[in-house]
Amino acid sequence: MIEFDEAIRTAGANVQKLIKHATNIELEGALISSDGRLYEITFSYDKNGSPSAMDQFQASAPGLKSLATILGKRREFKTFLVDSQTGAFRGFKNYKED
Repeated sequence: MIEFDEAIRTAGANVQKLIKHATNIELEGALISSDGRLYEITFSYDKNGSPSAMDQFQASAPGLKSLATILGKRREFKTFLVDSQTGAFRGFKNYKED
């Protein structure tokens, strides 16, 4: 069985790889599933809108660009699944509060 630290590293690497435009990534929780087969590692992050989409406002209306940038940011939570025996990444899902 792998340790929590290894599961967290594996999950964290996949946040950066799979979630485009994620910033301010924070570990929110880590637990073992009820059957003991998976580590469930939850991260939160700021999801920013596509920079290229925001650039269209630059020339015509700088104030609109600022507003679009603010509205384009949101905090998201995802739970990443890591096999407790092998340490293999198994996927991710939307976080659900129990």
